[in-house]
Amino acid sequence: MTPRLVLAGLGHSHLFILEAAIQGRLPECDLIVCTGEPYHVYSGMVPGWLGGRYEADEVFLPVEPLVRAAGATWRQAHVTGLDPVARTVTLADGSTEPYDLCSVAVGSIPTGLDLPGARDHAVPLKPLDNIRQIVLRLEALAASGGGNVVVVGGGVAGVEIAFGVAARLKLLNAHARVSVSIIGREPAPAMDRGGRVIRRVQKALDRNGITYMPNTEVVAITPSSVETAAGALAADLVIWATGPAAPPWLAHTGLATDDRGFLLVDDHLRSVGMPDVLAAGDCATLDSHRGTDKAGVYAVRMGPRLVELIQHALGGAPLPKPYTPQRNWLALLNTGDGRAIASRNGFALEGEWAMKWKDKIDREFMGRFKKVVSR
Repeated sequence: MTPRLVLAGLGHSHLFILEAAIQGRLPECDLIVCTGEPYHVYSGMVPGWLGGRYEADEVFLPVEPLVRAAGATWRQAHVTGLDPVARTVTLADGSTEPYDLCSVAVGSIPTGLDLPGARDHAVPLKPLDNIRQIVLRLEALAASGGGNVVVVGGGVAGVEIAFGVAARLKLLNAHARVSVSIIGREPAPAMDRGGRVIRRVQKALDRNGITYMPNTEVVAITPSSVETAAGALAADLVIWATGPAAPPWLAHTGLATDDRGFLLVDDHLRSVGMPDVLAAGDCATLDSHRGTDKAGVYAVRMGPRLVELIQHALGGAPLPKPYTPQRNWLALLNTGDGRAIASRNGFALEGEWAMKWKDKIDREFMGRFKKVVSR
C-alpha cells in the first residue's frame, strides 16, 4: 500500500519537499498538503514589498500550481490538531487526514494577542497575507493626509515592518502627516542583535522619521489608541509584530513540547518519542539546542534535511547526518530607503550594497521554487 505523507502547513521548509516531489526525488507516496493559505508568502521580502520595492507576484507564491506540479493533493484548510496515536491531522473544517509520515511546518503566531482589544483592533503580521490589509489601510491613511501608525514589537520584525511602512507612506503621499512609531518592551530596538546593530538601527529610524518608544508595556488596544502602562497613544493603524508564540493546538497533540509549547525535535528533526512526526521552522525546537532563535534562516536550512529524512523513512535511504543549527549567520535588515544593515558575529555594516546583496539572496530563493513550477 502506498504510504501517505502529509505536510501540515506550508512553511519555508516544506517548499523543499514539494520541489523534491516535482523533481522526482521523493520516494513513492501519496503527498497531501494541508494549508488554508492560497499563497506561500516569503517573509524575507515582505518588508520590501510593503515598502514598494517588490511587486506582489515576486513575494507571494501561489500554492495551487506548486501543489499540482508536485502531483500532490491540496486540502485548503488550516491545521487545527494532530493525533499521533490515530496518526491523523485535523483540519479547521473538522475533517481529518490519515498519515504514515507527517511533517509539521506551521510557523508561529505573535505573542500577546490575548491582550484586550488586540485581536479586534490590531493587524497581526502572521499570517503574512495580512500584509495586504496593512497596505490598504496605509493607502487610506495617506489619502486622508494624516494619522498615526503604531507598530507593537521592537524586535527585528517590528523594526523592518516600520521601515517598510515609512517607505510605503512616502510613495503614496510624501506630504501626508502620518507618524510611524514602534512600541518596544526593550530599552533599544533590535535589542537581541547587539550594540553595533542597535546603533545603526537607531540612526536609520531617525533618518526615516520613525520614533522608538522604549521600555513600554502595552496593556490594551482600542479602536483609536494603544493603551500602555504609561498612558494612551493615538493610533489609526496598529500592526502587531511581537515575538513568536507556539500555535495553541500544538500543546494538545500529546507530542513533546518545550516550555513555550513548540514541538521538541531530535537532531534529525523527528518529534521526540514519535519518529513518524517531523517538524521544522518556527514551530519546532531542537531538544539539543533549545536556545536557537526562531528565524527564517533555520527553516530554510532545515528544508533539505527534511527531504533526506523522508527519503530515509519512506525509501530506505541512509539516515542523514544530524542537523546542527549554525551558531552565527548573516543577518540583512532592510531599512526601507534603499539601504540595509548587514551583521554577523557582532559586527555591523550598512549601505546600498547590503540591500543589493539581500535582494539577490531573496530573489534567488523565490526564483528557485517558481522555476520548478514553470518546468
